Amino acid sequence: MLVVFAAVSIGEIMSPRPWLKRIFNISQFLAAESLAILCYIWLDGHSLLEARNMQALAFIKTQAVPFVAMFVCFMLANKLAVGTVIGIAGRQPLAGSIRSSLVATAVYDVLSLPMVFVFAVTYLRLGPYGSAALALPLLGVRQLYKSNSELERINEELLQLMVAAIEARDPYTSGHSQRVARYSRVIARALGLSAKAVDRIGTAALLHDVGKIHEEFAPILRKPGRLTDSEYEVMKSHSAKGAALAGQVSTFRDLMPLIRGHHERWNGRGYPDGLAGDAIPLGARIITIADTIDAMTTVRPYRPARTMFEVEEELLKVSGAQFDPRICTAVMAADRWRDLSLEVEIAAREFPTEGPPQEVDSSTIPRHSSQFPTQNL
Repeated sequence: MLVVFAAVSIGEIMSPRPWLKRIFNISQFLAAESLAILCYIWLDGHSLLEARNMQALAFIKTQAVPFVAMFVCFMLANKLAVGTVIGIAGRQPLAGSIRSSLVATAVYDVLSLPMVFVFAVTYLRLGPYGSAALALPLLGVRQLYKSNSELERINEELLQLMVAAIEARDPYTSGHSQRVARYSRVIARALGLSAKAVDRIGTAALLHDVGKIHEEFAPILRKPGRLTDSEYEVMKSHSAKGAALAGQVSTFRDLMPLIRGHHERWNGRGYPDGLAGDAIPLGARIITIADTIDAMTTVRPYRPARTMFEVEEELLKVSGAQFDPRICTAVMAADRWRDLSLEVEIAAREFPTEGPPQEVDSSTIPRHSSQFPTQNL
């Protein structure tokens, strides 16, 4: 335990984290390690030092169960602690936060299980110097993984910055793409999609309005009054132009159909391609609903934000026409709807729209708002 405390403490002191996070990390590692050792001993696990002369196969037969149980106990204690704290700090549903914590590194955790055993056997056979030699390539792999994680984080921050710059043109859509991305992830999880699919759909949702970066949209986005037919046609082109922009980045090419199709409708009356039913990519159908939820739950110059009860009524009304009815059914299940409502509440605080609702003349309501009552341009 002293070795674990020293190793984790040195790592935390060297990292640029607030002291509260450092103390938590050290504490949860020690707690998880303690529980894992107690579990190992309780299941009659023994040190490898007590089995120097035992045949490897015989040792594995007698110690496999305690060893695996120790590993599982450590990982569960670690993930439960981290997931719970992240959920409480971010005011997220605890079940979803803990699930994300467990799934995020599951592959790496499972792959690391045999390495503990390999290190122990190496120490017995080759001594501390042999163990140190084995550690060097693993440290290189860990550094590569760390660099890759940092690169992914930087890319995500650059995406957020780009989207924020686009939305700065209209204070009433500030934070719109970030909120749609969050709602899309909740909906995707409600459908039972894999963690990778949830992440890709979230990224597509973040980029769904990227086409509006073109200068031709700037005066239309700032226009407070009714759109002309020609202006409306220009606005309808943003999804196709956004898909084309995303396609210029190799890692986003698989997201092009999702970005292009986020204004398609289940009944085939959407744009730009008039797709209907299952011909619309699943991710696009998810983003469409998330986009609509944000449009209804945020303030617009011509109306106040709607409640989640009103949103639920509207989704029921247009399910099967504008939206995939199966997705609506899944999302409006009691527990999923509760998760989504909480996410809307949190996002409203983190990405608030600017300014209170204004009293305006009906002529200032954007053209075709009655034809698309719950969907954003």
